[in-house]
Amino acid sequence: MKFIKTKAVALFLLFFSISPSFAKTEINWWYGNSGFLGDVIIEIAKRFNESQDDIVVIPTGKGSYEDNLSATIAAYRAGDHPHYTQVYDAGAAIMVAQVKNGVVIGFEEMGEKYGIDVNADNYIPQVKNFYADADGKMIGVPFNSSTCIMYANMDILKKVGVDVPTTYEEFEEIAQKIKDAGYIPLVQSHDPWIWTENFFSRHNLLMTDGNNGFDDVPTKTLFSETPEFITHWTKVKEWHDKGWYAYKGRGWGDNQAPFNAGEAAFWFGSSGSFGGIKDLPINFTTNQIPYWSSITGGKAYPTFIGGAANWILNGHTEEEYAALAKFIKFMGSPEMDLYYHNTTGYTVVTKGGGQLAETINFYRTSPYHKTAPEQLNLEGATIPGGYRAGNWPQIREVIYENFPKILTGELSVEEAMKRTDEGASKLLAQFAKTL
Repeated sequence: MKFIKTKAVALFLLFFSISPSFAKTEINWWYGNSGFLGDVIIEIAKRFNESQDDIVVIPTGKGSYEDNLSATIAAYRAGDHPHYTQVYDAGAAIMVAQVKNGVVIGFEEMGEKYGIDVNADNYIPQVKNFYADADGKMIGVPFNSSTCIMYANMDILKKVGVDVPTTYEEFEEIAQKIKDAGYIPLVQSHDPWIWTENFFSRHNLLMTDGNNGFDDVPTKTLFSETPEFITHWTKVKEWHDKGWYAYKGRGWGDNQAPFNAGEAAFWFGSSGSFGGIKDLPINFTTNQIPYWSSITGGKAYPTFIGGAANWILNGHTEEEYAALAKFIKFMGSPEMDLYYHNTTGYTVVTKGGGQLAETINFYRTSPYHKTAPEQLNLEGATIPGGYRAGNWPQIREVIYENFPKILTGELSVEEAMKRTDEGASKLLAQFAKTL
């Protein structure tokens, strides 16, 4: 009996003496995607967790991009923040600015310390530039990068007898035919992103002073000072009045719904939406977003990226950052880059991912995935591949407040632009005081 007790005590001590070695390092990753895209994020964490035994990544959805940014700020102030958080394009300037405040650890700084090979040139230019600081040093970790593209219902176009337009001039030539056939010619899901930010990028025009904020802290938007932008929204108002363009409110899904239902010929949305609609019973293609040939002289310029990057937050242990570095390396591999691209429709963010796609003839079997990277990699632009403007989430709200009033006739195009510029200037000034 004594032998049994002694053996039991020995086993008890052995178990508790070695159990700490089995304790996994936990990494909290917060994100702002839901539904299908949220499920893919959970799958990425699952794949990493199953690939090794020492680290567990805990993904936590916080709702929308805006919700996650707000939750991250509140959590940091309370000292209960995650290691890694997904912040969208509009919040990039805010996050880059937080490096000097000790809130954010830059991607390249993290790489130097924990052995991640961060080669900025391995990332496609539009992605690299968007999440870097003024010196070109990468701060955010590129993740779900999308851009705005045009989805076309090919059954409608075949019935009407028209082709997919490349330019807005071509769209105007076919819009009435589509309407006469009983369909909505065009819907689009994001005034600030698609028909503001990406109007400027697609037409190689500066959106703010300070060279889009890359040379100096911007003090104003250039909406009312850009005749091409005024012309575009004058046309949009005309399209709306003629029934060529249907506006269903600011809800993304509300504007996408007519296309999903087979009621609209064209939908301007995100390349990242592809994974969620590819199995719908409609025959569609993905295409580059149109541009005004009269503005560009017939040349197509690249668009800005959308989506988000992941950002490393300060205030955790060295052991945890070493673990996070392994997860970042895992996510940055060509294989995971291509997996995410294939599953969701978000573009590959690394050249390695693109090279892998070409090596296995991925685009031959799935040509629709190629639209976004081809559009992002267009050459010849003379403006920066992004913008550095603080308080941009709030500026988007100012756009939403004024631009729909153009369609209802409450505001002229010029007045809407003027009011938006005035509101943006106040917000930019507020942000400049924090620098």
